[in-house]
Amino acid sequence: MPLYEYDCQECHQQVTIWKSFSDTSSPCCPVCGSQNLTRLISRVAIVKSSKDRVRDLSWVDKNVAHRLRKQADGGLSPAFEQTLDKMESQ
Repeated sequence: MPLYEYDCQECHQQVTIWKSFSDTSSPCCPVCGSQNLTRLISRVAIVKSSKDRVRDLSWVDKNVAHRLRKQADGGLSPAFEQTLDKMESQ
């Protein structure tokens, strides 16, 4: 369930309210009970699985592999070449 931040126009408190996407009701201030709230723009957090996080970092592997090849200037062992090939293929 997402968190929403509001500024209460009655008690001037900034409040955070858990509210489901399907809930269309107007929120009430938990401090004073007023419905006179202004929604604030807040940060967004996206929860990802460890598999998704690894997939998102695959470009790092490709970039690192490219830089290592460039620095080595052809002086890499076959085993290390194979490792770099795997990094670039992901």
